[in-house]
Amino acid sequence: MFANKKIFKDKIIFFLIIISIAFILRIYNLNFEDYWFDEQASFWVADPSLTFSETLERGKKLDQGTGIVFNLLLKTFFSLFDYNPQIGRYFPFTFGLLSIPALCYLTLQLKQDKSYLLVGILSSINFYLISYSQEVRVYSLVLLISILSLILFFKLIEKENEYKKKKYFYSFFYIIISLFGVCLHIFFFIIIFSQFIFLCLNFLFKEKKIIFNILCVLVIPILYLLLMYENLLAQMGIKDFWIQQVNLDFFYNFFFSRFFGSKIMGAIYLLVLIYLVYINREKIFNLGDKNFLLILIIFFSYALPLLYSLYKQPILTDRYIIFILVPIFILISVFILEIKNSKTKYIILTIILASSFANNYIEIFNRKKTKPEFNKVIEYISKTKVKDIVIKTNLDMIEKMTINYSKNILNSKKNNITFLNSKFDYSELENIWLLCYKPINNFDCSPKPYAFSNWEKVDNVEYKLINASLYKK
Repeated sequence: MFANKKIFKDKIIFFLIIISIAFILRIYNLNFEDYWFDEQASFWVADPSLTFSETLERGKKLDQGTGIVFNLLLKTFFSLFDYNPQIGRYFPFTFGLLSIPALCYLTLQLKQDKSYLLVGILSSINFYLISYSQEVRVYSLVLLISILSLILFFKLIEKENEYKKKKYFYSFFYIIISLFGVCLHIFFFIIIFSQFIFLCLNFLFKEKKIIFNILCVLVIPILYLLLMYENLLAQMGIKDFWIQQVNLDFFYNFFFSRFFGSKIMGAIYLLVLIYLVYINREKIFNLGDKNFLLILIIFFSYALPLLYSLYKQPILTDRYIIFILVPIFILISVFILEIKNSKTKYIILTIILASSFANNYIEIFNRKKTKPEFNKVIEYISKTKVKDIVIKTNLDMIEKMTINYSKNILNSKKNNITFLNSKFDYSELENIWLLCYKPINNFDCSPKPYAFSNWEKVDNVEYKLINASLYKK
């Protein structure tokens, strides 16, 4: 009895240590970088001073309303706290942190051993997940909802005699959570499709009585069409998409270099996963095994977007399938600990842990800025005599988004900086700053076609992906 209490206490201590590590690594340098374009767009749509209809209208103008569910949640968050870019980072941080204990619990559903601790360690220190826990975009929330959907799905399919009284309870919340997931991001349908195929294969070849479960899965796309039909048409109608077709290099690493920080780390994780799946193939490809669903998710995460890319246009990029890290971490952790040869087990475990700690230490504590340094350029301008700024862009909506973000940076509020519309009459001014966010201008920061293009450039400052030039009449 006392031994069992000690084991339980030790598990709780280890679990709390993992959660603490996840918390520290995600809160550390939370606002290390300023917002990039997509974050500024979400920030603009989620302005809490707007009415509900105005928010919907902005969402439609931005992306045909495809990200409106997340932006409405973000708007609610800002209305409860403060409409401030730095405060906004706590929104994805919360979801990113909650994903770690949820992922540990999901692992326990598959295997009642210490593999959940290994999953917790690998996911809590993974810089890819940390970075999306610090970005005001939908992806950390999609990750959390995907884990919850899988937890509830496994509850739904477990033995009838064990959960019969709770079946309707689990089915209701499974449908609600999964519907929420597909409304957040259309790629969530990959998880739903994988669950559907898993159930159909078990129904056809294992003769399991799971009609009710299949119907629960089928309800989700029906409800989605009722709620989001216009948004779906808008997404399907996008012709000019920014994603490029995958090249031959993709089939060597399948984004693993992005997921795990480098080509070497990607190769380590990919090779270990392939090896573990191969030596456990009889178990994994047993249609009734829960791990088989994880394999289906990995397969369809690549196969479905690639097929769509052949049919219409490229849509596959790493962050759209962030949930693929769930089956990757679980399969690696569960099957490493199942290796019977102790020497092989500890060699692989050492390679995975040592390389992960080393790589993520470099990524986290020697982090380099990759986003535009708006704060620095505005701070520089605030110390000069000229306070008038115009944002260089050829699109009115982008100008509004950039001005909105820049105005809400603390320094710009304190120093009475004025952001002028590009249609402003500059003839009465003697000096003006031209602020250029390079990527949205194809790195062209010349003053053309503005009226002050023939004025003298008297000052210039460069920061990461951003330039500001002072022009004098």
